[in-house]
Amino acid sequence: MYTTDLIALPRFLVGRGVLSRFGALCKPMGTRFAVVGGETALAKGLPALKASARAEGLQLLCALPFGGACTLAAMERMSAQLSPHAPSFLVGMGGGKAIDTAKGVADRLHVPLVSVPTLVSNCAPITALSVVYREDGPFDRFLFYDAPPALTVIDLTFAANAPARYFRAGLGDTLAKYLEATFSARGDVLGGALDHLSAMALALSSTCYDPIVAFGEAALREVEAHEAGPAMEICARSVILSAGLVSLLAVDDYNCALAHAICYGLQTFERVEREFLHGDLVAYGALVQLTLDGQSKRAAQLRRFLVALGVPVTLAQLGLPLDRDLLDAALLEATTGPDMAHIPYPITKDMVFDAMARVEAMADNAAQQGGNPIAR
Repeated sequence: MYTTDLIALPRFLVGRGVLSRFGALCKPMGTRFAVVGGETALAKGLPALKASARAEGLQLLCALPFGGACTLAAMERMSAQLSPHAPSFLVGMGGGKAIDTAKGVADRLHVPLVSVPTLVSNCAPITALSVVYREDGPFDRFLFYDAPPALTVIDLTFAANAPARYFRAGLGDTLAKYLEATFSARGDVLGGALDHLSAMALALSSTCYDPIVAFGEAALREVEAHEAGPAMEICARSVILSAGLVSLLAVDDYNCALAHAICYGLQTFERVEREFLHGDLVAYGALVQLTLDGQSKRAAQLRRFLVALGVPVTLAQLGLPLDRDLLDAALLEATTGPDMAHIPYPITKDMVFDAMARVEAMADNAAQQGGNPIAR
């Protein structure tokens, strides 16, 4: 099976201080631009961006601060604000939610998007989709676009000075990409129905997992010290580039599975959605997915790694009891959401709950053996 879709691959620049090249790289797209970005991201990144733009004769029309979730309403509101300015291109600056919102705005304005992530927390800067949430908090839908951002500028200096918990969440979100891609594609691999681009994506997906497990602890320590060190760069490339390229190359069926579905299920609890980062919840979901799938050895290895990072590895650490009735809505979302549309075998709410119970038991066993089950 071979796809006939036109694949647009991202153009990106990664390094320390590379935001200084923004103006020269963007000038071919036009000289008038606007920015949508998180308030903290604008405060830290806008001066360097403005300086680079001025050096090349580019005009910043306006910068709209973004806060909150990526919603359809936010996209519509910002599109209406920017449309009278008629920018040649748009810049999305900040974390995944800000950049995903900027994607929707650029799509509505029919202009190219330049993504400038100031966090290493997910692959949003180079993907061709937005993860959209409802106004009241929970996940709503995915919006798909014809192409990824026209350019992504990843300045590691800014990312290393962001709060370390966002970087940690990015590690969890990314390692799940490999586990979910290989899980969701399993039936097609065995059946010989995997298309060439998806096969490329699956091969690449190992670079979402192996470098993070090998260098993740050292990388997190570097970010905690505000250093864009070698381990941090390796992991940043995995988080943004490897995961993003897998997302772009693979058919959508293989991009997510139970780990993300559990994340969205847990986010039906308002407090969990408010207090815990997406990537941390996905990492917990990956632990449950491995346990449900019978990969006990890898689940134990992953649990030890997540504990070392300080990622919550139990429902108790998320402030939730192991209560079947209380978790029913989350289990329903986890088994019926769009991420579960293509999996190798049926998964029920009871199967997910049983796997969660076994993950809780892993923590109890670690405590009895003298380990520390509580993530830092």
